Amino acid sequence: MLVLSNEEISELLNMPDCMAVLEEAYQDLAAGRALYSLGRDNLAPCGREDAYYAFKHTGGTWPSRRIQALRIKSDIISHPFVEGTQCRVKLPLAGGRWVGLILLFSTETGELLSIFPDGVAQRMRVGGSSGLGIKYMARTDARTLALFGAGWQAGSHLMAALAARPIQEVKVYSLRRESRESFAREAAARYGISVRAVDSPEECAEGADIILAATSSMVPVIKPEWLKEGVHIGFIKPQEIDGVVLDRCDRVVVHVNDKSQPDNVVTGTPAVFKNSGWWQEEKYRMEKFPNLADLISGRVPGREKAGDVTCFYNNDGLGLQFAAVGSLILAQAEARGKGNDLPREWFTESVHP
Repeated sequence: MLVLSNEEISELLNMPDCMAVLEEAYQDLAAGRALYSLGRDNLAPCGREDAYYAFKHTGGTWPSRRIQALRIKSDIISHPFVEGTQCRVKLPLAGGRWVGLILLFSTETGELLSIFPDGVAQRMRVGGSSGLGIKYMARTDARTLALFGAGWQAGSHLMAALAARPIQEVKVYSLRRESRESFAREAAARYGISVRAVDSPEECAEGADIILAATSSMVPVIKPEWLKEGVHIGFIKPQEIDGVVLDRCDRVVVHVNDKSQPDNVVTGTPAVFKNSGWWQEEKYRMEKFPNLADLISGRVPGREKAGDVTCFYNNDGLGLQFAAVGSLILAQAEARGKGNDLPREWFTESVHP
């Protein structure tokens, strides 16, 4: 049974490979050759008035790679105000660290194959899915990117945009000046293209072929008036837009269009944020939109005309994504001798359960 660290996984993954394996998994999902289970948060008090405990697990079965994945999150979440904007923040209270795990099982023997933290795999699967939205929906001549956010997920969305289109210019906006300027410097040095931090959201969006939001914001960051002819937009949280943005789009594809399940909430859990908005209106219910598997399999078109305004909402995660990226991690780790092996006897049993 192989144990891997985030640092080792960072050395094993690149965005083009992640997008390729995710694309294959979505094709199998569309053909009925793969499965996933929807996640649902269990929310409870955590001993603080400004935060709450959140537990979620989600799984995915991918028989063609002989992999079953289970992703577990155990978080303490708060909603502080940053530069006057309410954000969603996971607190690193486990000795200054966070808690999230991925377990990979064999669909041939049932045994546990690997355990590793979810941070890097999570980052790459979210960015990779948004990158597939760009691949299938953005104009082929898209060259300029407006990126809202300068954190962990914003970094993977930049990787994905560069993998999907020959981007030549990137503008970055986030609430903290020092964060966006640091992000821009590092990205420009790493990718050898123009990456510029700007001082206003409007300047960031002006003239962009692709607008991506990957933030912790709980208020809209993409405005409907920015949706000029031919633009593609993508975002990862419903709060990053309002319903008028969707109304302005010619084609909207969501990551998951299964009917969402309400959170399980223990009485007394602090209500530090009211989870309501456009996504609860009947005309915006997710089941009304095609999903990414529909798009990749060709069941629905992406961009039909150069002037179309297209949108990919990378809403809920799928356990199948972790089976896909996990299978890539496991194959790369075995080929390159990464990780630490533990005896399988520790994770199997001699009695009939």
